[in-house]
Amino acid sequence: MSQVLHTPPPAPGAPVPAEADLAALAARHGLTVSGARPSLTEYVRQLWDRRHFILAFSRAKLT
Repeated sequence: MSQVLHTPPPAPGAPVPAEADLAALAARHGLTVSGARPSLTEYVRQLWDRRHFILAFSRAKLT
C-alpha cells in the first residue's frame, strides 16, 4: 500500500533538509523507493508466487 506524504514546500531561502533526514522521514512513514529492483532471490520468489497468473495470461493471449 502506498502512502502520499503531503509536506509544504520549503520557504524561499530556508535550508534544504539533508538526504539523511529525508531517508529517516521516509523510513518513519514506511515508504520505500518506488523503482527499486528486488534481489534475484526475491524476484524468483515473486515469479513463482505469480506463476498461475502468468500461465493463465499467456494462454488467454494465445486464444
